Amino acid sequence: MTNRLKHIFECSDHITEKQYRNSRTLFILDGCASTQIFTVTSGAFLSGLAYLVGAGTALTGVIAALPTLMNTVQIFSSVIYENRTGSKRITVEFALIQRLCLIMMLFVPTFMLGTKISVAMIAVLYSSAHFCGAFINTGANNWLISLVKNEQLGRYLRLKDSLTLVASTGGSLILSKILDAYRFTDREIMGFRVIGTLCVCICVIDIICLTLIREPKNVKHIDPLNIRKAIQMPLMDQNYHNVLIFFLLWSIASNFASPFFSIYMLENLELSYFYITSMNMIASVVRIAASNLWGKSADSCSWKLVTLGSIYMLGLAYIGWGLLTKENCSYWLPIVQAVSGAAWGGISIATFRMQFAFAPVEHRISYVSFCSTMVGFVGFFSSMLGSAFVAWAENIRISNIRMDNIQLVFILSAAGVIASALYSRNIKEK
Repeated sequence: MTNRLKHIFECSDHITEKQYRNSRTLFILDGCASTQIFTVTSGAFLSGLAYLVGAGTALTGVIAALPTLMNTVQIFSSVIYENRTGSKRITVEFALIQRLCLIMMLFVPTFMLGTKISVAMIAVLYSSAHFCGAFINTGANNWLISLVKNEQLGRYLRLKDSLTLVASTGGSLILSKILDAYRFTDREIMGFRVIGTLCVCICVIDIICLTLIREPKNVKHIDPLNIRKAIQMPLMDQNYHNVLIFFLLWSIASNFASPFFSIYMLENLELSYFYITSMNMIASVVRIAASNLWGKSADSCSWKLVTLGSIYMLGLAYIGWGLLTKENCSYWLPIVQAVSGAAWGGISIATFRMQFAFAPVEHRISYVSFCSTMVGFVGFFSSMLGSAFVAWAENIRISNIRMDNIQLVFILSAAGVIASALYSRNIKEK
């Protein structure tokens, strides 16, 4: 039994074309399964869970920003991954821990431990889950890329992104309807318990898929990588400087507002979980269609144009969020979500490619991990700044007109997003 398990986690130079094909399919199935767990422990679901145990708006924003801080661990994980010939075993093990921590969050209200202890437990479990996720993120992406030929990568990523979004949207619609049914009868705690039980079953399927994926051998460096070298290499690489600066600007701008979209819909606009999920579905459908168009534009024109255009579009969407109120949300929210979805369709594939394209193949993991670490560090403090602004601007008035503090956060974030798009013009096409 031990030898069989060891064989499952071994990497190989002799993988057949059929095994490559099956592994790529299993990666898509893994994405479809895992996204169900991520969806019900983030966004409106996370906000509802935090409010249920007594967390306020600013504290909920801090909890929602914790995954960004956890990205800083990637610089340390890159050293471990680059000094190994295979990354499958550690990736699967940490993925299992991540999923279990997220699922346990859903059961915290059941124990009725009081506000302070419950909020602390959610924060610790959420941090632990995203610590594990951040630790394996770059290694898992490198594992995925090693299974796809370079000329097929764009088409495969579009397919994977589209199917994952379809699964995420369909699953979250069902789960939000279940939670609303319990919420409207004042049994929301039971609703989270039911969803948690379903997620346990999904987790089993997810981990089985990951375990069955084959892994080619990575190049093990003769000169072992250490933390100092992992930091120095991207910093001293002149070709990578503009990429780093762009991602830092992008992280500051986008994370300033990112924790508050779901909070605003759930608390300020007082929308149901199902309605919020339905609006997110609009964004997902548009994103699926847009990602194909953005991908074709990148192939026929340039990736630089896709990056610039999609981020500009997101800036406009953020301005739209700043204009959203209870009075106009019935017709304005679907428009804003559609524009956001179209923008993210381009941003997701453009930024993913950018990080890997400008990094040398032999040190790709360490470059991307360093970038993610820096982005996570500044992104978390940007979210903290956003939370502080929400608390400070609670009763702010401009020209004697009371302004909604979260709407102001959206407007300020929009200005930063557009500024980062302008800077992306300094990055040369590759």
